[in-house]
Amino acid sequence: MKIDYIDVSESRDLVHVYNEQLKDFPYFYPVSSEEFEDGVINRNNPSNPHADIHSEKIIIGEQDSRILGFAHVSIGEIENFGHKKNGGFIHFLTYQVGNRPIGQAILEECEKYLKGLGVNQVWAFWNASNYRFYHLGFGYLSDKMGHVLGLFRMNKYEIDIGEIFMSYPEYRINEPALPDDQIEIVVTKIAGRGLMPNRHVQAIRNGEEIGECLSVSVGEFYLADEAQKWFFTKWLGIEEKEQGKKLGHYLLQRTFWEMRKIGYRNAVISTNVKNYRAQLFYTNFGYQVVDTAYGLVKNF
Repeated sequence: MKIDYIDVSESRDLVHVYNEQLKDFPYFYPVSSEEFEDGVINRNNPSNPHADIHSEKIIIGEQDSRILGFAHVSIGEIENFGHKKNGGFIHFLTYQVGNRPIGQAILEECEKYLKGLGVNQVWAFWNASNYRFYHLGFGYLSDKMGHVLGLFRMNKYEIDIGEIFMSYPEYRINEPALPDDQIEIVVTKIAGRGLMPNRHVQAIRNGEEIGECLSVSVGEFYLADEAQKWFFTKWLGIEEKEQGKKLGHYLLQRTFWEMRKIGYRNAVISTNVKNYRAQLFYTNFGYQVVDTAYGLVKNF
């Protein structure tokens, strides 16, 4: 067994490891070496101007001259959903199923490197510093990567945040009826990285927004052809005084209708693991739970 370090600029040499080891996990699509390198180097920092990350390294684990796993680490500060996190970061870690010694050695080397830089807290798989092409750009550690999640938990990493992901493949929808004719609906097309555009559906009453639903192409995160007919609803919100009037249900239906018209066939959505009301709403709507993913933390 051999543990070594490479610079992030050499990351394209790891694309075959990523593609092979994640091929059976939810929302995985194979990436090209160029796509992988761009995602590793740039991560999601352009959408997170509050990130200040440095001292990045990629740690690889080899056996018989084969790379069986790797991790990406750094130190600094990021802002995750309005909360600042300081310390060390394990942006990503994978290792071949059945090769726990390799995974353990990589994780121990991550901690050794980060401790050597003076940190006393490590955050793993955080949304604010993830790879765009991993897990819908969310970046949390999927429970379907059970061997990786188990490794972290065995090494005393605690769950700090969690998100449930639900999908609705091959959905069918009829044009919905607006529950209140005093509401104006505005549908805005937004260009993005996907082959088909994104959509922002707004509900307006007396000139003020009272609800909105923002959905984007899964092509925002992956270049693969098979990702292009999926859309991910990133936000559905209704003003408190307007809740309980079926407006949220209508906005989601209207989004499905609008996306269907331009060629989308499959839907994905997510919510916090503690948002039981949203979980009930989405599953009653027709979504099915696919996996749960976590952001982790460890104090030394």
